[in-house]
Amino acid sequence: MSATLPRPTRPAQPHRTRDSHAPRPAVDPAGLMLVDIATGRYLPGDEIDAQVVAREHGLRPVDVRIALYDLRRAGLVTGVPFSGTRVVVWHRRTNEALMRRLGRVLAGVAAVSPVLEALPEPAETRLPAADLLVRHGLALPADVEHFLDLARTMVDTLPTDERVRVHSELLLPLTVLSTTTALHVHGVVPALPEGVRGAIVDLVEAAAHYGDWADVPGLVADYTVALGADEPRSPGDPA
Repeated sequence: MSATLPRPTRPAQPHRTRDSHAPRPAVDPAGLMLVDIATGRYLPGDEIDAQVVAREHGLRPVDVRIALYDLRRAGLVTGVPFSGTRVVVWHRRTNEALMRRLGRVLAGVAAVSPVLEALPEPAETRLPAADLLVRHGLALPADVEHFLDLARTMVDTLPTDERVRVHSELLLPLTVLSTTTALHVHGVVPALPEGVRGAIVDLVEAAAHYGDWADVPGLVADYTVALGADEPRSPGDPA
């Protein structure tokens, strides 16, 4: 595994114009800010001002502030004392930390051995952020899309409040920040190639399908390592 990776680069940003008479789109402000991070509009260490985000995306500042609170709970931004700004703290190892958190959730689901047949098959439904990715020209690697579909199906067996929290704090960020664009912009090279990762996801699906729930936590942990950045961990990396 290589020890160094290219530094994140900030792509040239197109000039953003907005028709003042156009209706405000029914979009998730947190999702839009995640897209901004994925595409390099905001890099680690950059400040996010709610007023600027609201103006650029045609949103209400109060909705942006609520979304920033959700992103802070997810561990993607942190607050600046005595100011209304937030600073991006996501970096190329944060996805791995989010995956480990998701893995603990899925281990809890596996412990009660749910019957997934009562839920829609992953192929028959779409990730909650699928339309967001399409609108912004983003795409997930095939193995990541498959895994997140499976994870969402398992998460949907949880009580409503917990399910909503996991979607907003884990599934949505992982969906946007694991896209090929995000990985390229931020210099993330997964530890193992897509074919190997896909084989692990197939094993996760088979274990869930056949009720071998005891195997799921270990397989998810293996996939987390396979998808993680191909570089040594450092003391400052997120847990």
